[in-house]
Amino acid sequence: MKNRHWPAALASFLIVGLGQIIKGEGDKGLKLMLTFYFALPAVVYIALLLNGFFFLIVLGLLMIAGIVLWGYNIWDALNHEP
Repeated sequence: MKNRHWPAALASFLIVGLGQIIKGEGDKGLKLMLTFYFALPAVVYIALLLNGFFFLIVLGLLMIAGIVLWGYNIWDALNHEP
């Protein structure tokens, strides 16, 4: 039976990347945090400065990308061994 990391998955549910940091995968957790909390919003902000219609397209795509990244983050914290 696989070892499940429920506390790490719960931490990743609350804060993206925290579960990986708890499991000892600090580099992966930091990359997930920076991507989710800084890179995605920065791209949305840049799109807002360029064009209003382009902003809506980028916002929609990055919302989907953010949800996928969040789900991957939780799944990775739950299933992957450090």
